[in-house]
Parts: sequence; C-alpha cells; structure tokens
Amino acid sequence: MHRRAVLALCGAGLSGLAGCSSEQRGGEPADDTSASPTAASTATATATPPETELRVELDALQPALVELDVDYYRLVAEDDRQYLVLAVDAISGPPPSRSALVFRFDGTDHTPRTWERIPARQSDRSGSEQYSSENGAGWVAFDLPETGDASDAALVWPGGEWRPDDGLRRRLTAPLPSLSLVEWRGPETVPLDGTTTFELTVRNEGDETGRFVGAINGEGWYPHRPVTRLSRRVSPGETATWEVTGEEIDLPEADWSERVGDEESDLQYELIWPGGNEWKSIRIVDE
Repeated sequence: MHRRAVLALCGAGLSGLAGCSSEQRGGEPADDTSASPTAASTATATATPPETELRVELDALQPALVELDVDYYRLVAEDDRQYLVLAVDAISGPPPSRSALVFRFDGTDHTPRTWERIPARQSDRSGSEQYSSENGAGWVAFDLPETGDASDAALVWPGGEWRPDDGLRRRLTAPLPSLSLVEWRGPETVPLDGTTTFELTVRNEGDETGRFVGAINGEGWYPHRPVTRLSRRVSPGETATWEVTGEEIDLPEADWSERVGDEESDLQYELIWPGGNEWKSIRIVDE
C-alpha cells in the first residue's frame, strides 16, 4: 500500500492539539512562561492518513463513452484512445474523492474523466451512478492512450492501490480489436401502443476481447430524443447477435389519426457507434 504522510507543524500556542508533541529546548521546564520567543518550544508530528480499502473491478475497456446531451445520446471517441471504466466500492476507511483516484499507465498518472455533459451508464455491469465520496461506490472512467506500457499499471488513492490482472494488462497494452457492424435490423412497422425492437450483429475480428459501444436516438413526428445506449462484450473471432428494446409508442391514438396508415414513415432512428452512423424509418400502424 502507498501511504501519503501529512506533516503537521504545531507551535507552542497549538501544543494542546491532538497528534502534536512538544520538545523543550535548553532544559527549560514545560510550564516556564518566562522563556523568550527564541527559546519557545516547537514540535513536529507525522500523521498517517487512515487506510482506505476499496473493492475495484473492471467494468469495461472500450473504444468510446456515451454521454447525454440534453435530448440525445452522443459518443466520446478519439483515434488512438481507449476508455477504461472501473467499478469502485469503499469497503473500509474514509472513501476518497473521485479526483483522488488516479490510474497509472505508461508512466503517466491519469485523472478521472470530467464531463461537460451528463455521463450515461457505460455498461450492463455498471450501476447508473458515477463514483463519489458521498456514496462511496459507483463507476469511474479514465481516458487513456490506446497502447502503452502496462507493467506498472495501477489505480492508486491515498492509502492504497489496486493492480490489474495479467489479462487486463495485456488488453491495455494491445491495440483495440477491430469490431465491425455486420447488420442492424429493425421493424418496418410498429402498432400504436407497441414497442420498437432492434437486432444488431457485430463481429470481432481482433485477437482480444472487445466491447461494442453505441447508442440509438429517435426523431420524427415527436421530438428528437435518446432511446437507448448499446454496450456488448464480444470475444475474439466472435460474431454476436442480440436484440435491443427501443421505446414504447404510447401517444394517444387520436394524435395519430391523420398519420397512421398513410404509408409514410413516422419515426426515424439513428444508430451511432465509433465506426459511423445508420438510419432506419418506421411506420406507425393501427392494429
């Protein structure tokens, strides 16, 4: 465990504070009030902060992050970057602040990502809340170079550290695997009071486990809106297919009386992911 020592300097007027000891100079008695200022006692004490134990688990290592920009999802993604998301839970001792959590990688200390917009839940494993000292638990994200030396990689905080296992260190060192979107399917029609569903097929063409990250936004006759985020772990060489629930069509039927059955699209959905974006149109039908 790393420990940061706090040096407290206590003058004669603070000799009553806990943790401070006094050392008399020239054999003067401790209660001699006639001592000159130059002969006043001085004291030093070294205080060790309480040890804090954190439970740390890998949440995701991925090519992008998802955030909410008022009324739609957007991606945070840059070339030659990877994003490490860790689940952190304070087990004992005072929980450190989020800014006190530092991930050491490739010879550099990386601080947690700060957000201009609202951070979304990043994976199915993570909770919806970012880590904070107030609740002592949650997830925290780090923006890292895509490759680098992970031999000394560690999450460090005042009073402790956590080191990744061999598998995660290998993944941190290697380039992100190439994930390709094979197909995105959706219905042509959806009934009033129905639910939109989509199906995605993604292939991992790399030699390491990867994570497909994206989001679906909707627009059309009613406003632009976030629909769902996407996060799926894909093993090396795997072609994964899964279904995603979109949204309920719960507007009153009267609002659609002039549009339902006119054979024109009523809703548009946009899939965004690090490789680009795609659109689908859906008609509302009265069934």
